[in-house]
Amino acid sequence: MSVSENRNTSRSSDRRSMRRWHLGRLATIGALVVVAACGDGSTGPKGPSPNDPAAGRFALQSVNTQPLPFSLFNETGFRLDFTAASLVLQPDGKYLMAQTTVETVAGFASTYEDTLRGNWTQNAGSLSIRGNDSTVIAAVWDGREIQLTMNSEGQSLRSVFRKSQ
Repeated sequence: MSVSENRNTSRSSDRRSMRRWHLGRLATIGALVVVAACGDGSTGPKGPSPNDPAAGRFALQSVNTQPLPFSLFNETGFRLDFTAASLVLQPDGKYLMAQTTVETVAGFASTYEDTLRGNWTQNAGSLSIRGNDSTVIAAVWDGREIQLTMNSEGQSLRSVFRKSQ
């Protein structure tokens, strides 16, 4: 092999190495752009957090892990069901809870709507809901749902309210 052939081979080899190096760099940059565009969770849209403000409208989803309607009492000739409830936490610290129950006596159903009012406060994922009658309910907020336990007629009712969109 002559010196000129050796130089040409060496230059061709150097050029191929440089091309591979540039293509490798481009592939790496391209991969980084794709990862950045897709997000890794820390830079993309964030999900719900207990630190998010809880103010908003909520609908009752379940009571004691059971979907609605939830039967509070079911005895011979008498039945009482929770059929719906909503909770509005206002930004000014006031709340309004509307509950709908159906009472069935001897086969005749009557629907009742009750409204509870009061104040609420938030400390990250902890909520304190104080009724106008001074009843205090502690609740947990996860950024999407409020879980609270109410006592009704001697029963402990673990209720889950989901924030409306």
